[in-house]
Amino acid sequence: MTSCDMEQEIVVELPKLPPQMVVECYLENGEPIKLALSESSGYFDAPEALIVTGASVTITKNNEAPIVLKDTLIVDEENEKVYTHYNPRKITAVPGDVFKLLITDPKGRRITGTTTVLDPVPLDSVGFKFNSKPEQSQEAYLMARWQDPANHKNFYRLLAHKKDSTGIDSQLDAEVDDRLRNGQKITYTTTYRFDRDDTLTVKLFHVDEAYYDFISSVEDARRANGNPFAQPVTIKSTVAGGFGIFTHLNYNSKEIIIK
Repeated sequence: MTSCDMEQEIVVELPKLPPQMVVECYLENGEPIKLALSESSGYFDAPEALIVTGASVTITKNNEAPIVLKDTLIVDEENEKVYTHYNPRKITAVPGDVFKLLITDPKGRRITGTTTVLDPVPLDSVGFKFNSKPEQSQEAYLMARWQDPANHKNFYRLLAHKKDSTGIDSQLDAEVDDRLRNGQKITYTTTYRFDRDDTLTVKLFHVDEAYYDFISSVEDARRANGNPFAQPVTIKSTVAGGFGIFTHLNYNSKEIIIK
């Protein structure tokens, strides 16, 4: 067996696909409008940001005049993001408002997207409990509870950050739906992972199904990347004509100190 050459090199030819526009835009009440626009690249290409130049970007709320976003490079160091288009107008929206996105570029490409503002769902309570280890080595689990609105499907994203952490350093990032708990109290519990004196900000986002599918597929793709035994995953965009996410974020938050 040791003298046999059992290796065979297989070359997989990937098709050459035309680059598509990629957008990332989160609307949030009280915040200016920031949008990142880039271009997709091949799987084996060098990792680099391919910025789209000369694009026209507008966002329309209900039947109001379109809001024009201008080419403005903004570096968000806290969340490790770079935005390419900006408008200083701060978002003011109530549940039921509809925002529409339209992007066109000199190559004739076009991205459209729509998002509807949802009602925020309040957190009823957040709590914790320590395990039974000696006090100096104890860890606590975090519990969050809220009332699910009845009569329609609801989707949530639950986040927790330490007070001294950055925006990307989540201690908890979970997707939750009400498929088996429609109209009931929903309780989410973590594993034992928090230390005494940790200060946590817990946020409950009430999201639409398109955004829920997007973040779920991103997490699935992250887990599958580099795993030869995992099924390939296609990230589900919320826009048409390209890739990416366009949504309004509405959330309720509570702060808790583990002590």
